[in-house]
Amino acid sequence: MTTMETLKVVDKHGRAAGEVAVSEKLRTARANPQLLHDVITGYRRNRRAGTASTLTKGEVAGSGKKPWRQKGTGRARAGYRRSPVWRGGGATFGPKPRDFGRSIPKALRRKALAAAFADKVRGGEIVLVDAVARPAKTKEMAGWLKTIGAANAPLIVLGAPDPAVERATRNIPGASVAQRGALSAWLLMAHGAVVMARGEFEFLQERL
Repeated sequence: MTTMETLKVVDKHGRAAGEVAVSEKLRTARANPQLLHDVITGYRRNRRAGTASTLTKGEVAGSGKKPWRQKGTGRARAGYRRSPVWRGGGATFGPKPRDFGRSIPKALRRKALAAAFADKVRGGEIVLVDAVARPAKTKEMAGWLKTIGAANAPLIVLGAPDPAVERATRNIPGASVAQRGALSAWLLMAHGAVVMARGEFEFLQERL
């Protein structure tokens, strides 16, 4: 049975295989939506390539010659074909390559990770297993995730790199694999169920 004091551990068949106590620090952690918003926004900004680029009227190819004389034609006056108001002309205030990155203090990253982890515990989205399955096929991995109740955009947390798990998970929509040392608030909140072995949970709740 899963409560705020304990989390159920399941085996590969989804059957109960024990319980793990939830630390008082995790149970009493206060929700901090503003902190999560600020830190996750920072992570997303840091992932932006910032490579969008348009040509201004000074950069677009084309003649600078006046298309027709100023008066007497009945047409609207025009100075050059590269004008932003002409089709094929330069862009006005268009995007240019820029750095959207934002520095996130280490203390805030840790606080946000702890807040996101506690939020997952409160929401019953932490799925503890006695051991993470290592099937050879994606279909088998998807079936295992469904069996243990973690089919909703799961994040599988490992203690060390495991190519077999990563390969079997690669083509499952919404699923990701991460090492416990690379966990972030953004990763946790971007996924539904968080699957990890008992040992990984105990390690994380002790460190956070």
